[in-house]
Amino acid sequence: MERQLPKVLILSRGVWDDSKGTSSTLTNLFEDYDPDKLAHVYIETISPNTKCCHRFFQISEFSLIHKIYKWKTKTGHAFDTQGQTQAVTNDKIAEQEASTLQYVRGHRSIWLSFAREILWAFNGWKSKELKQFVLDFNPDVIWMDSSPLPLMNRLYNYVLKIAKKPAVIFMQDDVYTYESCSPKISHKLYKWLLRKHVKKVVQQSDAMFVISPKMKKEYDSIFGVNSILVTKGIDIDRIPPVSHVTHKPIRLVYLGQVIYGRIYSLLSIAETLEKINAEDIKIQLFVYTNNYINEEEKKKLLVKDSVFLMPPVPYPEVPRVMNENDVVVFVESFEPQFCNVARLSFSTKICDYLASGKCILAIGPSNIAPIEYFKEEDAAVVATSKDEIMDAIQRLSNTDVVKKYVNQARECVLRNHDRKRMNEVVYGKLEALANK
Repeated sequence: MERQLPKVLILSRGVWDDSKGTSSTLTNLFEDYDPDKLAHVYIETISPNTKCCHRFFQISEFSLIHKIYKWKTKTGHAFDTQGQTQAVTNDKIAEQEASTLQYVRGHRSIWLSFAREILWAFNGWKSKELKQFVLDFNPDVIWMDSSPLPLMNRLYNYVLKIAKKPAVIFMQDDVYTYESCSPKISHKLYKWLLRKHVKKVVQQSDAMFVISPKMKKEYDSIFGVNSILVTKGIDIDRIPPVSHVTHKPIRLVYLGQVIYGRIYSLLSIAETLEKINAEDIKIQLFVYTNNYINEEEKKKLLVKDSVFLMPPVPYPEVPRVMNENDVVVFVESFEPQFCNVARLSFSTKICDYLASGKCILAIGPSNIAPIEYFKEEDAAVVATSKDEIMDAIQRLSNTDVVKKYVNQARECVLRNHDRKRMNEVVYGKLEALANK
């Protein structure tokens, strides 16, 4: 009997863009879904770019500021990308909003975060347009991407109250424990506020998806649930044929962000390569990132003939870049103030790396979810301290080691990340909730 897919209303912070890595998990999970049975609420003044969904509701954060002194300002609007009603995106507002949020994220100011929460506390976003959009779509299930912003969790609770339908929350980062935040009192206070709203969302949810085995273990205990492990799925048939090191010197590649202290792990690799390549260039590292790197860090990173800073590439180009290199590099930070940020996370980049057909070099503390996963699955050459980096990189000179971990990564995909099986789990759960 053909599966009857339920209508799902998806709530998340960012715009849905199939060409961006930030949307890759959402696209991956829903690209086989009926787009007419999906709708998306988000809070960026940017038009979506996806084939997975046509119906959207966009909340403009800048309009919330305008609404303080001009109460009739509309803070959100519904649109359909199939042409019935187009997005009304004010380019100037979109540019101002993007620039402001980039500044906020770049400076990581907790006081700017509190100011943002105060703006949302005026409830200008609780519009009749938002309520009508939810009621008109009349979803069977609500899907919520977990958010480290109290304001997003307030939005989730509001929509749940309006819709009165079963809900699932997809936990992708540690939005609850104090271990993943700074020890500063201001950060603890912000986390306390976040926990308050997250707990309310969880209590109203009928199911919980989690991104990593470590998160499942902890959150099942904290919330008293039996969560379901879900990651970005991988098409087994599309994994490139088994490859081995072909370049001399060996080419390592890092693609991703250098924030949250990851730059320091890359600097440790650079320092190691300077020693390894002292007499002869044996191994090189190519870094692709769209993050700013200051001049002092850049000077330490760019070891002559050993480390190269490359211009960032669009997300669709990432597989090509990985294919042109021999080893893909995954790093997290050893720095005390950053090392717990990704404690329970599972970056989409991990699945991209596992699907690359390449050997993986993973560097980071042993107690965080990604490194713990690589070690338990034996799917990567792993260094769990700065002292182990030299040995780990030198092992890559052995072709047999590289071949071994290419095969181990493939086996890990077959065990845990087959996309068809992942879709069965997700779609089956959504269907069960709709029929509840």
